[in-house]
Amino acid sequence: MKPNLASLLDYYYESMYPELKALEEKRLSTMATLKKAAFILLLISLILFFVLHQAFMFKPLHAALVSGMSAFLIFMFIYRHESAGYSMLFKDQVIEKIIHFLDPSLIYSKMSSISELEYQRSELFIASYDRFVGNDLVMGKIEGVDVRFCDLHVEQKVRDTDNKEEWVDIFQGLFFIADFNKTFHSKVVVLPDIAERKFGVLGSWMQGMNVQRGKLIKLDHPEFEKFFVTYGDDPIESRYILSHSLMEEIVQFRTKVGKPLYLSFVDSKLYLAMHYTKPLFEPILSHSLLEFTSIKDYFELLSMIVSIVNEFKLNEKLWSKR
Repeated sequence: MKPNLASLLDYYYESMYPELKALEEKRLSTMATLKKAAFILLLISLILFFVLHQAFMFKPLHAALVSGMSAFLIFMFIYRHESAGYSMLFKDQVIEKIIHFLDPSLIYSKMSSISELEYQRSELFIASYDRFVGNDLVMGKIEGVDVRFCDLHVEQKVRDTDNKEEWVDIFQGLFFIADFNKTFHSKVVVLPDIAERKFGVLGSWMQGMNVQRGKLIKLDHPEFEKFFVTYGDDPIESRYILSHSLMEEIVQFRTKVGKPLYLSFVDSKLYLAMHYTKPLFEPILSHSLLEFTSIKDYFELLSMIVSIVNEFKLNEKLWSKR
């Protein structure tokens, strides 16, 4: 039987709840430590403010900035240290169990990710990057299809107008790879259509001038064209890969998740990326684990990811190897 919320609820109380009670104590202990640290640092920052202002003649604004920033940086160090242990336990006792509930054959490695080579091969994001961090790798076969996905964060170091270094996101979110069960010789890259939606005909012209991406491919699917812009080496093979039914499935999935999708078809594999503004599988310290809704959110996210195989019918060998 396909896992659903009703069966998850039974699994939650029968298999997860006893261990989650102990983990909940760890969460409460961590919260108490952080609250105590925040209170102590608040007192210290107030004392530091008055010392800087009265003894060292700092202006009130400067004294507030120095004392406040110092307290904040110390608190963030304490927060990362205290929450790290809880996060590891959470992933062992919650995320891994939900993954195995969805499919016992899947392998979960919380400290691993896809490789930089896999990321580069996808050609979804071609900007140079300076930091590549990933975790929560899930891999295995879903209905006979090889899949790998993880939480990924890729950044570039730039300089602002004041020549100060800062980190800019190239990509943060879900990165998914699946065997497309089809041999083809060209590549196809499908990106969110931002230019044409904003600038109309001018945007369409701009898309065609993107020489780094290859040839602009126009497809006979108005709804797909509304969401996406497609580039490929070979227009004929691009249309062979992006059949009408596959475009329909991609549009339906895009509508369902409500997020821009990035897809590419390279070396008989499907690469898919979805932006998220926060880590996907980290615990929220303020949420109790003894409330089913906290677990349900992670289940729904993982169910959506696992469903990509069925949503795109990757398990149906519609195309023969050639």
